[in-house]
Amino acid sequence: MIKNCMTTVTEEEWKQLPLQTLLYEWARRNLTTPSDMSTVLSYVGLFLIAWYTIIWITRLVLALIRPIFLVVSAIVVLRILQYYEPDEIRAIMINTYNIISNTIVKVMSKLFSNVLNLID
Repeated sequence: MIKNCMTTVTEEEWKQLPLQTLLYEWARRNLTTPSDMSTVLSYVGLFLIAWYTIIWITRLVLALIRPIFLVVSAIVVLRILQYYEPDEIRAIMINTYNIISNTIVKVMSKLFSNVLNLID
């Protein structure tokens, strides 16, 4: 429990307070808290409006980026098919699959070792 000790301490003692106590006292003295239910509801409403605005903007940006990503990836694939021989493409694909599978296995092994450490 946090003590209300800001009123009885000197400035030197005030500098030695733990950070959580200092922040709690500062917030308690300087930030207003809602005293009635309408203020609480307005804060919740503003939070929801801000949250849905952020989600909407994110979806809009992703909707604009996705077609560009598809076109660029199609151009890259067509350039690869145009400039490389089938044997070279096969070697590139095998190397790519090896890198991806090794990365997935490493991530899964780290994840499982962390889960096992949490269980123990």
